[in-house]
Amino acid sequence: MADRSSSIQFDDIPLDEARRMGRGPRMDPELRALQQKIQSLDSAAVRMMLPEDTSPATMKNRILRVAAELGMPVTIRKVPGGLLFWRSADEDIQQATDISQRLQTARSKGRSRPSPRRA
Repeated sequence: MADRSSSIQFDDIPLDEARRMGRGPRMDPELRALQQKIQSLDSAAVRMMLPEDTSPATMKNRILRVAAELGMPVTIRKVPGGLLFWRSADEDIQQATDISQRLQTARSKGRSRPSPRRA
């Protein structure tokens, strides 16, 4: 029989180093940077220039998702070339609530019309 040499190699690694190696970033680096930026919001707004391959709607959804995970309300506006966002104040939240209620009322009125009957 032919001599089988093992092609698997083993290296001893300290346990602390092994634990650090197993933990990689759990979040996309862009989202991690976004999270840190949202956490640092105080009394200033941030203008974010969008990459060419990212739509404003996609980035808005990402900002909202990260802010929701942090439990922080943010207001987002579309500006030429990107987005503008800041930590929502009470007046921003109240304005968004009012607009939402008006839109829901308009939708419910539009649906209450009777549908035309077929002959």
